[in-house]
Formats: sequence, C-alpha cells, structure tokens
Amino acid sequence: MDAFPKCSVCHQQFTLKGPAPYLLPCLHAVCETCVTSAAGGVIPCSTCQREVNLTNTTLLKDVVRQKEIYYLTVKHCPTELLCTNDDGNQAVCWCPECEEFLCEYCQNLHNRFKATRIHVVETLTDTTPGSMHTKPVCKLHSPYPLECFDKSCNILICYKCSRLGDHAGHDLGDVDVAADAAKRRIEQHEKNVSTHHTRHQTYLKSINKAVNDTKKTSSALKDTIHHTFHSLRTQLDQREKELIIDLENQTRQELSNLHTEQVTSEGESERCKWTSDYIKTVLGYASKSDFLTLESSIQDATMTHLRSVPLKMNESPATGFNTKGLDKLKSDISTFGYVSAYGSVATDKGTQTVGCQLADAESIHQHLEYLEVPNDPTPLPGFDAGCESYKGETGTMTPVALQCPQLQLDAARANTDRCHVTTDGQLVNSPPVTQHRHSGRLRKYWGTCASTSIPLPPSPSTVTPAPHNPQYWETQSRVGVVCGGLGWLVLEVGVVEESQVDSEMYVCLQRRSWCVSVGSCDTHWGSLCTIVWQQGEEGKCYSNTMSNTPGTQPTFHYGVVLDVGRGRLAFIDLDREVVLAKVDVEWRESLLPVFGVGPPDDYTVNMKVISGADITMTGTKQSLIYDALN
Repeated sequence: MDAFPKCSVCHQQFTLKGPAPYLLPCLHAVCETCVTSAAGGVIPCSTCQREVNLTNTTLLKDVVRQKEIYYLTVKHCPTELLCTNDDGNQAVCWCPECEEFLCEYCQNLHNRFKATRIHVVETLTDTTPGSMHTKPVCKLHSPYPLECFDKSCNILICYKCSRLGDHAGHDLGDVDVAADAAKRRIEQHEKNVSTHHTRHQTYLKSINKAVNDTKKTSSALKDTIHHTFHSLRTQLDQREKELIIDLENQTRQELSNLHTEQVTSEGESERCKWTSDYIKTVLGYASKSDFLTLESSIQDATMTHLRSVPLKMNESPATGFNTKGLDKLKSDISTFGYVSAYGSVATDKGTQTVGCQLADAESIHQHLEYLEVPNDPTPLPGFDAGCESYKGETGTMTPVALQCPQLQLDAARANTDRCHVTTDGQLVNSPPVTQHRHSGRLRKYWGTCASTSIPLPPSPSTVTPAPHNPQYWETQSRVGVVCGGLGWLVLEVGVVEESQVDSEMYVCLQRRSWCVSVGSCDTHWGSLCTIVWQQGEEGKCYSNTMSNTPGTQPTFHYGVVLDVGRGRLAFIDLDREVVLAKVDVEWRESLLPVFGVGPPDDYTVNMKVISGADITMTGTKQSLIYDALN
C-alpha cells in the first residue's frame, strides 16, 4: 500500500473508490475532499510549500493518477474490484467501452449479447500501465468519439463539434498527430528537467564536499593553532625556567657572599671581644709599670681591629625582575594570528600564515600540503586522493616529497637469545618458545632491524644536486614495569650504517649509529629518561620519562624523519609533541632502521612499527615533521 500516491494536503492515500485526485499547478495531487473544503479558497501544497489560489485557478482531474491508482489496485488489492452489476462477485475483467468491471458470470453474458460481443475486454491479471486506455467520447454528442484536435481552442472535439457550434471553421488537426507532437514535447520537458536535476545533484555533491572539506580544514587548523600556542606556552615555560634558574643561581651566589661576610664578621667580633676583655683585665690588675709596658701592644691590637670596619648593608636586596617590554608583549599576543575567511589565503610580511582553499582542494597547511603513501591508492585522512606524494617545502623553498615506506621488522634476523618478533609483527623482549636456527640472525645486538635497508642517493653532480627523498615512520611501544629496577636500557629506536648493525649489544653504543632510547642516564641518576644518542655518544636527555612503580604501563610513541639526500635525521616524541633532536650527517653507506629492547627482568616491552598506510597524519604531526626538516 506504500506505493499508492497520497494527497499533498491531508496525506491520505488515494483509493479507487475514494475522493478523486486533482492536479495542482506544481504537478502534485490533491484529493477532491481537500479541494472542496479549502479554507479561503487557498490550497497549501505541503510537498513543495506552494499555495494555490482557487479563485483564479481551475484544477483538472488527474486522469493519469487515476489510471495509476487503478493499476496499483489491480496489482496490490484486486479483491476490492467488484462487479459493476452489484452482484457482490469479484471482478475478473474490465470493458473499456462499457466502462464496467465484470465478474466471470457477467463476462459470459457480455460475450453473448450481440451489441457487446465485439467489445475487447481487458483481463485484470493481464493489466499493464500501458493498457489502461479508453477511447474518450464527446460530452455534447455522445457517443461520438473525440477524433479531432482543435488547435485554436487546444482541446479534443468530435466530428459534430467541428461542423457545428463554436468550433466551426477552426483549425483542426489529427488527434494522433497532435498527441505524438505533444508527447515529444513532454519528453523534451522531461529531458530538460532531468538535466536540471542532474545539475542540482552535482551542485549538492559539491556542497557536501565543501562541508566535509570545511570540517577537515577546521580540524586541521585547530590542530595547527593548538600546536602553535603549545609551542608558545612551551617557550614561555622554558623562559620561566631559565629566569628561575638564573634567579636561583644569583640567589645562591648572593647567599654565599653573605655567608662569607657573616663568618668574617663573626670572627672579627669574637676577636674584638677577646681584646676588649683583656683590656678590662689590664685596667683591673695592671700596675703603673705594666701600663707602660703593655700600651704599645694594646695599641697595635686596637688599630688592627679598627682597620677592619664592617660595610653598611643595604636594607633590601638589589636584585629585581625587569618586566620592560611586558606591555608590548601582551599587545602582540592579543593581536597574534587570525583565521582568514574560507576561500582566501591572507599573508603577512614576516609571518607564516596557514590558509585553506576549499574550492580547489588546496593545502590545509602552508608548508606540508599533501600526503599519500606510494603504491597505495588510499590517501591518508584529510588529504586529496589525486596526489601521488607528500609535497612540502623546506627552508630553502624547494619542493620535497615525504615518503612513508612500508617497514617490517625482520623476524629472521632478530636476536632470539634476547627477543623475538611475534606473528602480528611486534618486537617482544623475551626469547621465543621455540628456537630456530638461522645463520643470518643478529648475535650481539638485542633487537632486530627492518627487512630492507635504505640506500644512499647517487653522488651529486656539478649540475644536478642530490635529490631530496625524506622518509618517515613511527614506533609505538607498550612497557610494563615488573619490579621497578633501574635497567640501563628499556628500549631504543634509530638507524645505523649497515656494516655496524651487530657490533654492540645496543645500537646507542655502536659507531655510526643514531637513536633515541629510554633508560637510565648519567645526568639524572636514579630515574628513567629519554636520551638521544649520536655515534655512541650520549646527547640531549629528557627527564621524567616514566614512573618506576611496579605495575605502571606507559606507552611511548616516537617518529623518525630521515632525509638521506640532505643528510638530515630527526627524532620526534609524538606524545610530548616535540622534536627531540635534528642531526646533520654525511653517511658512508646504506642505513638500516633498528629497534632494540632491554632485558625482561625489570620491564616488559612490546614494540610495533607504524608505517605506510597505517600512519595517521594530523596537523600537529605535520608541523613537527616540517620543523624536523628545517
């Protein structure tokens, strides 16, 4: 029953025996009941929100929908069709000439009478939408059929009408010819409307795309704004720490100077008291000859004391906090940055502005524009599918392509005396249950490497420089604190020249290696830190990396940016959102990404590599990579 058309006013379904449908100018249907009861002579069409004033509009019966209702009734509700002769029997056929439904009994009688036996009846089971046509007859000269088309009046008329009355002498045409011409015009209207509908559908798709692009752009810009102000806050926090350290150093020096003066003054005060006490004793016990003998010694001692006159102390310390320029700094911050309107990119001399153009799907970041994994047709979220690489600009404004190679942990080369690679590709710091012999596995190094090395680019010629070919991958490691010991190393991630990969137990100790590690350091003894290593030398250290309480389960997320063309390597702490180190190196041979783990006595480690299409790129991550490459 859902297939039956409905009235656009009362929303009741049309039925064969119900109120007849009328055609509105908007081509929607309204039932006869709503037409006769229209308040104020106005019919509101709820489908298209148009109103029809009946005072100046004549509605025609919707004969097409009547035929549609008849066909749907035959198809879905045939039991409602009863014989027109009121015998209560269900109709089995329809006679277009008699315009009657006939039951099986009446059909037999219909076929016997001489006047009706030549009528062509239509069996209900054979009814199709194209078969429900009746030959119209003239209402003035029944039963004359409407065989002529009056072009002047634009109506169908019978033969008698064409000879008599108002239609005499009018330009007449053949009904079939006029109908075919009208059909062709209607078909053309359908094509025009369909074309217009297609244009709107295309426009709606572009609007939907603009909506999605706007949301993606807003999200990306939000990440960029968060990262920008996070960097500013970090810089402010760093400046605060520097000022506090400077103040503490000056305070320590001032207190040390005051302590020295205090000790000196206390000693001189004590000596003065001794001299004064002795002089009092002399005055009490000495004879005249003693006075003459001791006067010179007492005078010398007194002059010695008087020459060490104490300095006058200031009432308050001279140290202060200079806030010169604070008002200007506050003013600059209050006007720093603004979001330009969608569809335009605003630039400001001396600044870097992130702009977005939705119409042509341009960049959502000024310097890092697109990212797509090579050989993978699916682009990463927030970027166009049409590009083939990750286009960006370095500090030299030279376009580069950031690749995200598909890295795999080499299970066959893992040092299975210390660790193993699971079936789902995770490096675990424990030997496998079953040991397998493999001549190529690592013997010294506590970990494994990538299954393929990264070759160096061809030597640059005098004409063409070495191509930039930066690559990026990540690691995510879950660590579990077992007993809270201070293991020298928990985990490490880095690169090493291929010939050195198995020269030491940890890559941070190997020559020609560069990595970031988590473990104890020489600077903060007793705590676990994040440390950057270069060619076996301990570099910058980041303290308070993790708690050493048993049961703690921290997760570490590091990114590696490698540009062999420019000789640049950088490590990113994706949790802290900071570039840990940027290293410029002249490499001598192919590089291997390496992944190491410490012994399992104190910590458990599960490390996985995130690369290729598995990398999720965000605005913050883009900014960090851009920082690492510049």
